[in-house]
Amino acid sequence: MERFVRWWGRGGAGRALCAVAVVLLAAVIIQYRYMNEFPAFIHAWAQDDRYALAVGFLNNGFDFFHPETMIYNKQFPGWWAEASPTTVTAVDFPIHEYVVALLMKLLGTDFPWVFRGWSLLCSLVGLLFLYRLSFLLTRSFFKSLMVVMVTMTAPVYAYYFNGFIPSVPAFALAVAAVWAYVVYYRSGKGGYFSLGVALFTLAMLIRTTFAIPLIAVCAFELLRVLCGESGRKNKIPVLLIAAVCYGGWFAWNNHLRAVCGSLFLNELMPPRSGAEVRELLADTWRNWGFQYFQIWHYLLFLLVVVAALAATLRKKRVAAVLRRRNAVVLPKSSSSDDCCGREVMDSGKKAVPLWLLPAIMLFGDLLFAVAMMRQFPQHDYYFLDSFFLPLLLLFACLLGWLPQPRLKWVKPASVLVASAWVLLMLSHTVKTQKERRWLGDEAYQCYLHFQDADRFLDSLQVPADAKILALYAYPQNGPFLQMRRKGYTVMRHKEPVVSAALRWDFSYIVVENEIIRTHFEERKEVLCRLSRVADNGRIALCTLSDSCCNVTAEDFFK
Repeated sequence: MERFVRWWGRGGAGRALCAVAVVLLAAVIIQYRYMNEFPAFIHAWAQDDRYALAVGFLNNGFDFFHPETMIYNKQFPGWWAEASPTTVTAVDFPIHEYVVALLMKLLGTDFPWVFRGWSLLCSLVGLLFLYRLSFLLTRSFFKSLMVVMVTMTAPVYAYYFNGFIPSVPAFALAVAAVWAYVVYYRSGKGGYFSLGVALFTLAMLIRTTFAIPLIAVCAFELLRVLCGESGRKNKIPVLLIAAVCYGGWFAWNNHLRAVCGSLFLNELMPPRSGAEVRELLADTWRNWGFQYFQIWHYLLFLLVVVAALAATLRKKRVAAVLRRRNAVVLPKSSSSDDCCGREVMDSGKKAVPLWLLPAIMLFGDLLFAVAMMRQFPQHDYYFLDSFFLPLLLLFACLLGWLPQPRLKWVKPASVLVASAWVLLMLSHTVKTQKERRWLGDEAYQCYLHFQDADRFLDSLQVPADAKILALYAYPQNGPFLQMRRKGYTVMRHKEPVVSAALRWDFSYIVVENEIIRTHFEERKEVLCRLSRVADNGRIALCTLSDSCCNVTAEDFFK
């Protein structure tokens, strides 16, 4: 415990435990209602796919090199119109889902809370490192805690930090990697550089976009080498090992994609014209501008930027006055703590300031945003993969530039205002969490319709290895997770996909009763050929006839 307190930062056990308690309390306030929630609502598609990967490892005997979901027809190639003999899919390094599968095996359940609990644990560890990193940049308990609270209350982060998408675990690894690098930057201990590169590599394997901060660190370190601030010793072998690890999985993933196909995107999607750029940026801001950060965050950022500029101008004015008076001001060496709490001296002013690191990251993220611009209006979590980390680092740097209060009453007043601000941010986040869960959401309605679908099919003695065609059910893996059976997905697809699917080797068709009632005339050419075997009031088990069996929706239910 004493070692943990020293590692956490100066200020004693009281502050360390206070920070941990605040983070845990905030996590409980934001997420306790949703800890066993089945993936639905925003990006249910991607979340179901990740949940299915974990269940797939349970089904395939933990074969890490052949990840699979519940779907035979995949998005790539063929855009769902080609059936594969296997459910194996190419995917970025699925260590996150593999650990979840191990936990499911150990705990004897594959309920959503296992996946969410692991994601939450990863998030909390990442937040601990974010606090520690912020402490290195600000040397202030309260400023560091404010950085953590801004992170936790960002609506997009709050929605996913106990979810199924691996962006948050990869983000946590990247934060820990930056912390290790900053310790190296301050202390010169090469072991921390190797640790940082290793953590960056793992984050990059999980989410390829985290190659950007690793490349930024390499560029930043190159600047330091050119300025004579750092050496090249032992760095190139570490980076080569990282490149070999990533290249190895990249090659294997391409093999899986060629042989088995993939459910996951593997191509760039830049804008096709200048007009589309404006449209995409407008759509992205309209959809997610106040989901990336909330209004209280933007106001806080503005205040901190103004205060940091004012502090910088004042410092320069004072320095100019001292120079005119021929005063000699010796530079004070700053200090921070290494991972064991010991003092690490920063040897004066660095030729390459640390704020350049997040600036380089931002430049790389801008290039990524251009390369994937057509995805940003629909995918809020791309922000977590790119701009979130460097913006938080810049925010911490700006807080570090603010001077420590000298008047006795300023500090308690600042703490009081900051606490009130945090409560406002928390309140807003709880509100946005509810707003993101619209009860009329198509994916949520599908989840409700397929509840206890496995028991329904078991009662009809449908074999566990029977291939099911889920007709017009959205999202793709969700219904199969609930049926505990594999099969073919036909979501909102057009006629070519539906026509292809009806010729595949399936045993039964499952369709939601609501689809029959509301879309029978619209999709009559297909739905009229369904012969109902049984239904439980929400979904119907059907076979496919060669000719029309039902003239109306009422005929189907007779």
